[in-house]
Amino acid sequence: MFKLLLAFTVLFSGVVSAQNMAETENYQDAYVELPDGSSRYIGKCSTHEDYENKLFNQKTLIQKYVSPSDLSPSEMKKILSKFDTALIKQVLSLLQINDPDNRDIVSIFMDSVDDLTVDTVSHSKNLSLDMIRFNVGVGGGNGAFLIFNKVKNKSVFELMSFTFDSDLSFCDKKVWL
Repeated sequence: MFKLLLAFTVLFSGVVSAQNMAETENYQDAYVELPDGSSRYIGKCSTHEDYENKLFNQKTLIQKYVSPSDLSPSEMKKILSKFDTALIKQVLSLLQINDPDNRDIVSIFMDSVDDLTVDTVSHSKNLSLDMIRFNVGVGGGNGAFLIFNKVKNKSVFELMSFTFDSDLSFCDKKVWL
């Protein structure tokens, strides 16, 4: 019985720690339409791309803008070697870039990613977060921002926020206003 209780405690503690707050806001309240017909995010996810230089700032540029298809496989491999493999797989999974042919990650990036920029960011309200942001272009004009927090003393990265074409798909409670 004790083992079962311990297993449920561990299971639910993981669920509680990652809470998607994006589901609690609606489009009408979270976006304002601009005179040119575009919209701007005014919601509560502090790491949404529209809050850059307001609630979070770029710290270090890890990977400047590159177009993977313009690189050789060895150049792309060198770029990807800067990052934890599990983190790269998490990025691809969230972007739903599936690989039915079991290609290596380098080939997936070269065939499916239009452009890539990676940096670290600091949060103005929560300095304890150790965040890395992936700016990934896919699909000929579409793009995503994925921000992860590196869990201290572990090789684990928690998703903090995920926007695709400025639409908020995920925002963790840790960066929710």
